[in-house]
Amino acid sequence: MPAGEEEELRREQIEKLLREAYVYQMRNDLLRAEERCRQLLELDANNAEALELLGDIQERTGRIEEAVQSFRKARDLSPVDSPRYASAERKYAAALLKQQGISAADLPEEPASPLLAIAASIVFPGLAQWLMNDRTKGGVLIAIWLVLWLLMAFSPWGVQNIERGGGAFLFLASVMASVYVVSLIDAYQTAKRGGARRKPKSGWEV
Repeated sequence: MPAGEEEELRREQIEKLLREAYVYQMRNDLLRAEERCRQLLELDANNAEALELLGDIQERTGRIEEAVQSFRKARDLSPVDSPRYASAERKYAAALLKQQGISAADLPEEPASPLLAIAASIVFPGLAQWLMNDRTKGGVLIAIWLVLWLLMAFSPWGVQNIERGGGAFLFLASVMASVYVVSLIDAYQTAKRGGARRKPKSGWEV
């Protein structure tokens, strides 16, 4: 058989094994999924996709040390600027933490960006607080802003009041402006503090 045809058959076999491995993984038949990955790696030991999938299977079956090695190999075989590298690197880091008995949820959260907080508050007052896990304050600000907006748009004290002198309209507009400014300032200060403090775990979380 010509070398070109032999290489084509090899590629087709690799693609077939990879498809079958994914199918078995989705069916939760991890034993057969792993068998397909290993058969594929016998044909192509440097197949990063198969190594990453094998790492997923190993992690799901509790073989964290083996998963760490598979994710590391998948990362090292992938171009640094590729999605495969980023995916394998993320899984490799998470598996390393798990190997040390550390959950990613136990790590400190990255501090919120004050500029992003202001941007979120510009879009909608209370949104930044909500995104920074201060759900009570965020929910109150969002509710107040929605009520004020509805009053401004549809009530006799809103834009309709302009024709009658606009006193109620100006009062409502000043209240909206105050809520808007308070939301911006609070979002900035909350972000500088690192966001709302995470509540301690009760032990019942999954």
